[in-house]
Amino acid sequence: MSSNKSPLSHPSTQVSGKPKALWVRETRFGRWFLGTHTWYRYVLAQAVQDFNRLLAGRLPARPRVLDAGCGQGLAFGLLETCFQPAAITGIDIDREQINKASTVAAGMATPTTATHGNACAPVFPAESFDLILCHQLLHHTNQQVEALQEFYRLLSPGGILLVGESCRTFINSIPVRLLFRHPSMAQQDAQGYIDLVRSAGFAFSAADVQTSRPWWSRRCLGIAQKLGLGLGNTEPTEILIVARKPFAVGGENPGE
Repeated sequence: MSSNKSPLSHPSTQVSGKPKALWVRETRFGRWFLGTHTWYRYVLAQAVQDFNRLLAGRLPARPRVLDAGCGQGLAFGLLETCFQPAAITGIDIDREQINKASTVAAGMATPTTATHGNACAPVFPAESFDLILCHQLLHHTNQQVEALQEFYRLLSPGGILLVGESCRTFINSIPVRLLFRHPSMAQQDAQGYIDLVRSAGFAFSAADVQTSRPWWSRRCLGIAQKLGLGLGNTEPTEILIVARKPFAVGGENPGE
């Protein structure tokens, strides 16, 4: 991150007298990895496919979609294929990533834009979107509560938030700590993410939550389990949540 002070680099709070950064830029390896086929196929595409299955046709026709923390824009094509949106908007705090996303956006059939900005801040008007994809964003920010509150504001009544996160056990594993960079004390376990999303006012049931331990998130990429090691470790490393903004304050969603 640049040392120049800007709305994207101001510290949010003070912890033990030291500024607590809103955002920690990913390592060079991490920024490269987020553009690889491995990331696209086994993490991003799988998550969007699972979200589509969890939605079970509940998405409104031609939704306005926000990809919050869009990175290089690799999800744009997946969102277009799965959800047939009227428009796609991507936002990311990393200017290098958003420049790449802008190139992807320019080649989309669906009207697509890529915006440089903080997804946790009020960049767009209220009720601008019907669907928000928040994939692997929350564990990268110390503004988790603010982010979810902002997504609530941005969604139209009945709009849907898709939250996909890596849980604390995976983020704190030695390989991830060595190769990637995350703000300290920002990661949650699966229940922590459930509580965060629900406390922001979103409605969802147990059927709208999927937890898993994909092979790439396991010790030694799952080889340890195949050798019979660590079989007792069943704590989820990944969580997907399909949450809805109620149609009215305190109201219930149809069918729930």
